[in-house]
Amino acid sequence: MKQPNVVYLSSSAHSDWRSAVKTQYQHSADVILVGPCEEHGLSDTMGAPGDSRPGHKLRITQMLSKSHILFGYIPSDRYRSFNIMLEIGLAYAWGKKIILVNEARSLDSELGLALSCADQYFPCLDQGLGYLQQLLSEPAADPAQVNYSLGQKVEDTLSHQVYLSGQLQPSDWIEVIKKHYRPYPAVVFNPPHDLAELAASDILFAYRDEDNNRLFNIPLTVGYASALAKRILFVNQGDHHSHAYDYVKPFVDGYFTNFEQGLKYLDYTVGIESRL
Repeated sequence: MKQPNVVYLSSSAHSDWRSAVKTQYQHSADVILVGPCEEHGLSDTMGAPGDSRPGHKLRITQMLSKSHILFGYIPSDRYRSFNIMLEIGLAYAWGKKIILVNEARSLDSELGLALSCADQYFPCLDQGLGYLQQLLSEPAADPAQVNYSLGQKVEDTLSHQVYLSGQLQPSDWIEVIKKHYRPYPAVVFNPPHDLAELAASDILFAYRDEDNNRLFNIPLTVGYASALAKRILFVNQGDHHSHAYDYVKPFVDGYFTNFEQGLKYLDYTVGIESRL
């Protein structure tokens, strides 16, 4: 099966330019368009920029890590566009192809470092989208050209690889999570038995029930996943022994005190907005 091109659309959420792009590629099995949450109410609920809630970082880093191409668009100088620069920095570090369009002439002098990261730059959206169309007619990025320090697997379609850490026997909580995602085959759970599977995953979901023992595997996998730039969600049911986990909390993207909240943020991270 041909590997699809995954394109991350980076721009202000205050314009509807993405709609036309999505319409253009909606029947193309070889193109998958992803990006940040565009629904303002939901984005604010899950954690907007500057909020202590982790939705903003989780969603951006997960979707961008799964992409081959970042298409960044600055429509005007009305908005600060810091998010586009942040995403370009992530994309450049992760070896993604970067297309940058800037229609705000007043910002031209600000773009020196961003232009050094971009593979292609255009002064208007039509030119940038024309080049994107040309690029998407070619095969997806050669796996040898992708930065695999992220632990990414070569995939025939977009999937989100999740590693579960916590009490493995009994494993009722694991079965609950797998049932929760059964209607969504793009969410794949890797066997939680060795660190090689965690290295090949995108997301670590760690869960500690109130009755569990120390579960040394949780802080160990958090440390390993943090060093590999994975998305990390840690549920400590009931905030049990919260002070002891103060060593761990700074290394996770989201710390939750109930299981349902953790699943809600996992949904958001992988782009399942329909049940939020």
